[in-house]
Amino acid sequence: MIPWLLKNAWMIGTVALILGLISFILGLTAWLRANTVARKVKRWRTIHSSADLEEGYAQSQAELRKLAERIETMNADMKQIHNYLQTKVNTVPVLRYNAFANVGSDLSFSLAMLDTEGDGAVLSSIYGREETRTYAKPIVQGHSDYALTEEEQQVIAKALNSVNSSGNLVHRS
Repeated sequence: MIPWLLKNAWMIGTVALILGLISFILGLTAWLRANTVARKVKRWRTIHSSADLEEGYAQSQAELRKLAERIETMNADMKQIHNYLQTKVNTVPVLRYNAFANVGSDLSFSLAMLDTEGDGAVLSSIYGREETRTYAKPIVQGHSDYALTEEEQQVIAKALNSVNSSGNLVHRS
């Protein structure tokens, strides 16, 4: 048996070297992973007041639940604010014009104040040399029970288009 060992010493040495390299690589890998875990545990302990990992995990879960509750509350608040804003005037287009040929500048005007539902009012002021008249007409879903002038129809259409282009209009014709 000894002669066989002497003949194959280079093969035995090579196998021993390969096994040694494999052992070294496995040891190095285990050491690197242990170092990574140790760094993560150290970082965990700096973040959490507890040195116990299970207690720290429980604290993290409790904090996450609190944050989830706060997010739900904030979402409900945002929805409430959104619903509130839907009932408020979004745009106020104004159209100035010359109501009478014998009057100078564009001193007459019409303006529409509508919410996202198309509800609100249109206000018009007609300027003449002798007098000025102001009219307010209610608007419901973009329409009025009162006769509207061409200028009033223009500002209502402009307000509805402005609200519609912002994606907020719930206008029903």
